Amino acid sequence: MKPLSAATPPVQLPLTPAARRRAIAEVLEGRFSFSALDATRRDDATYWASPRNDMARGIYGEALREKERLDAAVDSVIVDEVRALRLAR
Repeated sequence: MKPLSAATPPVQLPLTPAARRRAIAEVLEGRFSFSALDATRRDDATYWASPRNDMARGIYGEALREKERLDAAVDSVIVDEVRALRLAR
């Protein structure tokens, strides 16, 4: 198990709106590489729409559903998700 660096501060309750956004982004990035999927969707529309990219579009859809779930979740659920993700690294 890799130790947490100074770049990953502990997540504590209650979450501020900014901390909540960062925590949700950390979960999405850790599970789905959301920023890479979003960049491909934005920057290469032809490839994004191609049959060859069907799996990535499915993963992106799953990530969006997870984002909606986390947006609606209470702070303690988000903190638990972040802690579990960090422990799995």
